[in-house]
Amino acid sequence: MSKSIAIIGGGIIGTCTAFYLSRHPKIGSTRIHLFEGSSIAAGASGKAGGFLAKDWHNPSTTSLAHLSFDLHQQLADEFDGESKWAYRRVTTVNVEIDAKRGRTRQVANAGEWLKSVSKSTLAGTPDTTAQVTPGNFTNVLANAAKEKGVQISIATVVELNDKGDGTREVVAVDDNGTKITFIATDVIFAAGPWTGQLAKKLLGDKAGPAANIVPSNCSNSIIIRPAPGAGPISAHALFTVLKLPSGVRGEPEVYPRSDGTVYVCGGGSSSDDPLPEKCSQVKTTEELIQKLKNYAAFVSPEFLDVDKSKATLEAVQACYRPNSGKTGNPVIGTFGEGLWLASGHQVWGINNGPGTGKVLAELILDGKAISADISSLAP
Repeated sequence: MSKSIAIIGGGIIGTCTAFYLSRHPKIGSTRIHLFEGSSIAAGASGKAGGFLAKDWHNPSTTSLAHLSFDLHQQLADEFDGESKWAYRRVTTVNVEIDAKRGRTRQVANAGEWLKSVSKSTLAGTPDTTAQVTPGNFTNVLANAAKEKGVQISIATVVELNDKGDGTREVVAVDDNGTKITFIATDVIFAAGPWTGQLAKKLLGDKAGPAANIVPSNCSNSIIIRPAPGAGPISAHALFTVLKLPSGVRGEPEVYPRSDGTVYVCGGGSSSDDPLPEKCSQVKTTEELIQKLKNYAAFVSPEFLDVDKSKATLEAVQACYRPNSGKTGNPVIGTFGEGLWLASGHQVWGINNGPGTGKVLAELILDGKAISADISSLAP
């Protein structure tokens, strides 16, 4: 019997899995159907900063991260990622700015926007760090998968019925109430922070390790376009420690993008907001958005101060990430006959998305992971 594969989740993990399955040499007549409840890259896959690092990982994920970093480059070369999803290599810097200590130093080769900091140290070079705009990346790969025959339905999976013959009936409902069914030999749970909830709802006491995927707290981020005429923003990704004149301390991450905008996150998270039913229902927290604006203005007053320098706030957004409740590492592999799990990537989902999709395609169609050692990540 030929395989038919259902993928639950249209973020970067599910989309990369569909993409690499569709290109696998053993795909044959296998049918692939991806189900996503909101839209492709509606959650963290569309709202994350898109920072990539080759060598910032623990022993369990090192092999996967190396593979995935290299795949990001390969995909950028093949699909013109530089223009389609703003792929580029970056210099990464740890920056300290302390209002009391003074701002007498400049980040090397960064130009005017980082001309006054307290301390900076190199954290990564263009050989080992890069960036993407993740929503654009994920959508390009989704379209490439569709061109290879992958069916994508914007619909929420509501039932998973065991047929007793080695297949399961996947039942999904779209926003118009239309029911979509698909008979699958294999079902992949790759629904990001929703993975655990969905697995428990669809599989009950058979959810196993999938039930251990839990959502992070809700994280907020902003995108700023610098003040007109302020000058160029260099390709420096910043991991900062700030001590503002008010005494407030913060550790935001600041990622300039090649389109001239600057992404800022790390203003804390809201622990009071439970995970909503859909990505489209995730809401920002005004207090945290203001905190990020204050951080950005302190990092580069002439370039990123939305209130005083004519910089503009282009986006405010929020998302949840999938955490692995037990191991702290992503969980990739089978947890029952025809059941597969790919989730729990925490802050490294964008980085490790392509690698995860490739090795999961190998697990399903080759019977083993070939391209990376993921032995420590099995469910």
